[in-house]
Amino acid sequence: MDRLVGSVPDVLAAHPPLDALRHWFTTLAAYVRLKHGLGDALNTAAAQGVVSATSASVTAAVGRLLDACERAGEVRPGLDPTDVIMLMSCLWRTPDNPDGAAQANRLLELAIDGFRP
Repeated sequence: MDRLVGSVPDVLAAHPPLDALRHWFTTLAAYVRLKHGLGDALNTAAAQGVVSATSASVTAAVGRLLDACERAGEVRPGLDPTDVIMLMSCLWRTPDNPDGAAQANRLLELAIDGFRP
């Protein structure tokens, strides 16, 4: 997670802000899927310590991406990073197969449409 959080400046440098947001969340979803059920495991009481330890840095990373998108006029002002993370959690709950990837892309675009000004 530290590596993913630390990638935000590079992702923003390589992509326009909204594409950076797409890329970052797609990478996060792939990482969680790779860890075989990490998304479900993070909802257990036993995992709350891990979640708490990484929550602030992930929230800050998403906030930085949203701020860049807001400055570019690509999303409406005032989106809450924790709300966006909760909404985007659907991405790593899709099946790990081509149909699931297509569904994740559709869900990502639906969410982004809701972020627009």
